[in-house]
Amino acid sequence: MKLKRTLILAGLAGSLIAGSAFAAQPQEQEKDKPEAAAPAKGTAVNQEQARAIALEKVPGGKLSSEEAKRVKDQLIYSFEFEVPEKKGVEVVTVAAATGEVMAVTHKDPWQVRRDAKSKRRRT
Repeated sequence: MKLKRTLILAGLAGSLIAGSAFAAQPQEQEKDKPEAAAPAKGTAVNQEQARAIALEKVPGGKLSSEEAKRVKDQLIYSFEFEVPEKKGVEVVTVAAATGEVMAVTHKDPWQVRRDAKSKRRRT
């Protein structure tokens, strides 16, 4: 009985120490979000410039989400815009290396819900 209590106390103490050490570490920025102030190495446009380019393709759109990701060793920015009086979102993909709009597509509301659900599962 004494051994069991000692082991439990040692386990609790260890988890408290590990938890406090983890909490003391500074929070890291999201890894797939490059700095918006300056273009990343090998890119012609930063995220703010890409956002402005994308907004030109969806006039009157309200930005609902943005993401920077690597696809085949190429950095791309993806922006989702909500358009008044239109269901779903417009997705604009911009290449960071050239600033070129790669695609403008529409996502129906069910696709938006599906993507949000899969993102929650990954995290």
